[in-house]
Parts: sequence; C-alpha cells; structure tokens
Amino acid sequence: GVVIGIATLVALVAVFGAINPAIAALWPGEAPPQLGLGYGSIIAAHGLFTMALVTMIVKARIATLGRDIVEASADLYATPLTTFRDIVLPQILPSVLSGFLLAFTFSFDDFIVAFFVAGSKTTLPIYVFASIRRGVTPEVNAIATMVLVASLLLILISRLLMRDKTQKSPAGE
Repeated sequence: GVVIGIATLVALVAVFGAINPAIAALWPGEAPPQLGLGYGSIIAAHGLFTMALVTMIVKARIATLGRDIVEASADLYATPLTTFRDIVLPQILPSVLSGFLLAFTFSFDDFIVAFFVAGSKTTLPIYVFASIRRGVTPEVNAIATMVLVASLLLILISRLLMRDKTQKSPAGE
C-alpha cells in the first residue's frame, strides 16, 4: 500500500509538473490556474485503483448476456442507444451498482493512497487516523458509530427492496 501511495504521488507530481507550464503558456490572463494535490487527485487516484474491480464485475455480467436480445432489438430497428438504454442497461445495472458500492468501500478504506495524494486536504479517514494518533476521543467514537449506523441502514433498505421484488415476482420464475 505504501509503495502504491508513493508511486501515485510521484506520478501525479510529474504529471502536474508537465501540465502546469503548458497551461501557463496557453492561459490568456496574468494568473493561470495551477493543478496540485487535493480532492481532485484523491478522486483520480481512487478511481484509477478501483476501476479494475468495477470493470471485472461489469464484464462478468456482460459476458452472461444473451446476444440474441440485442440482435432482436436491432431487427426491430432500434437504435444502438435505445438498445443500450432499454435492454442492456437494466440487465447490467445491478452489477454496475455493486461495482460502485465495492469501489466506494475500498476507496473509503484506502487510507494510505488518500494520505499520500491529499496534499493539504483532509478526508474522513485521514481525520480519524490523525485523531486516533492522539488517543481515541468521544468524537472518533461518534464518527465510527455514525458510519456503522449508516452502513446498517443501507443494508436494511437494500434488504427491504430485495424482499419487495421477490414478493412481487411470480413463483414460477
């Protein structure tokens, strides 16, 4: 984890070092914007590392889709966009959502990469880690409790939605 965090930091600094002079040369005003470490670099780093996981989950679902449904849609003169929106997307949406939730969970848990690429910005995991180094305070306990309650509520809502779907579907399916 530390090696990945340091490598990401070095890569981002190198990219910013190459892009910032180009922006400065093309910028019409006196003070061109400067790219640097912050929330954007955190999102980019976490997106990069979780993209492989989401891609594998969605690719596995796409591999199980029947080609005949897409071909039937084409036979009915549906445009590719309509075919994707009305046929493919509803079938891969559960895998997209599960990929998103796994990526969010891994990203929320990945303190090390966020610590290296955050710059002067503070995320919740960085804040909790810094607070724990000084000793566990009631504030840290409250944050942990809120995260736990939010997770349990999401699981409960998901379970209720799944139960409603299974009760509405016919028994023969």
